Amino acid sequence: MKALAALVLSLLAAALHAQSPDLGGVKVAPADPASQAAITAVLAAPFKLQISVAPNSEAAPQTIRIDLPNSGPKAWPAADVEVRDASGKALLVRRSGIEWFKLLVLLPAGVTSCVVEAIPPSGGWTKPTTEKDRTMQDPISGVKMRIAKWHDGRDAALSIRFDDSHPTHLSKAVPILDSYGFRGTFMVNPGASEPGSRHVSEFNQQRAAWEALAKQGKHELANHSAHHRGGLGDVDMEAEIGEAAQAIWQMTPGRSRLTALNLGGGTRWETTRSLRYYLDKYHHFDASENSTGMDDSYGNRVENFRRILQQHLQRGLWCRIHYHYIGEGLSSTEANFRAAMDIAKQHHADLWIAGMADIYKYLTERDAAKLTLIKSDAQQLGFKLTCATDASLYDQPLTVEMALPPAWKLPNVSIKNTQGTVIPAMPCKLEGADALRFDVPPREADYSVTVTP
Repeated sequence: MKALAALVLSLLAAALHAQSPDLGGVKVAPADPASQAAITAVLAAPFKLQISVAPNSEAAPQTIRIDLPNSGPKAWPAADVEVRDASGKALLVRRSGIEWFKLLVLLPAGVTSCVVEAIPPSGGWTKPTTEKDRTMQDPISGVKMRIAKWHDGRDAALSIRFDDSHPTHLSKAVPILDSYGFRGTFMVNPGASEPGSRHVSEFNQQRAAWEALAKQGKHELANHSAHHRGGLGDVDMEAEIGEAAQAIWQMTPGRSRLTALNLGGGTRWETTRSLRYYLDKYHHFDASENSTGMDDSYGNRVENFRRILQQHLQRGLWCRIHYHYIGEGLSSTEANFRAAMDIAKQHHADLWIAGMADIYKYLTERDAAKLTLIKSDAQQLGFKLTCATDASLYDQPLTVEMALPPAWKLPNVSIKNTQGTVIPAMPCKLEGADALRFDVPPREADYSVTVTP
């Protein structure tokens, strides 16, 4: 009879799941596969899910697994997701460091329902400008202008990331990158050794070297949490992110505080807050997804990198790769690391190799920028650049490309800002026409273009 009753409950739960309406790609289930609790879920609005749990005979509080779509047209803005009970109280949610779109909701005793919702940030979710906004054509002078997709008019971007502030990053990765003229992003764990822990802070053992690297400014530091151990509760998570952020800012005074954040694979984080709370408070952006691991254990990394880099060049995308430790017997041999850098060097003319923050800044600035024609005649024009990003954080120059009419000769063209300062420009080609390429700050400003006989 007990076996029959269990079977009936299982079938009932399956039926309840089957009766749930379409959830737009969201998957909801008990965290325990053996659980007999019946869960119903309704998509009440875009990015808002109402969940009810019927625990049946189970007395223990339930834990719900929720997988949100993280790509495609139905993708949720996972960084903005909060979970609350029927009274509006925020509930504790567990996630892994690199899969914030997968939630384990820990329902307290007596709570049988919750709301999972992506809350828009202040001012709403940013809507990017269009290609038309970022392009300008003057019918009088014949000048065509656009904001380049990538800095310096490159076809694609590449970031090279290193996790865990390992000693080989200083002894191997940095010298090799310098020899190629590449900039790397180093995800550091700058927290001090914790009392009672066997883990020794490798960062602090070489803090002077890391501080010297930060001072040089050749490479970029990023937040990998203070100790790479996760965080259990709001206070602990705040400390792990905040301590690392403060350490990086102290080592890079006078620079933009915008920093990449990756909470680390294999870590567990529990918080009642959204990831957006931490990103905004510490001027971070989420860098946990869409990166290709280059550890030798994955197999054939060099040829795989050659293939994916070519794909990103063809599509004009940001290629992201990451390493752990460099050296014989470690996660990536020096020979394989150099071989991958050789491939990147082969495409150096078409590839912008930069730090993750610089690339993120450019993407964000471009999505917030517009070009507007102010006035023109056959020999001159005035245009305005507007950019809605925060100038204190977003300081990566935008590249503008300007195609000239046949009557305009490159050496006779001058670009100036409102202070009369000449903007340096380099000759290039744009859709087969003679053109100039120049960089401007990502903020609102007027510029003039003149041609002399």
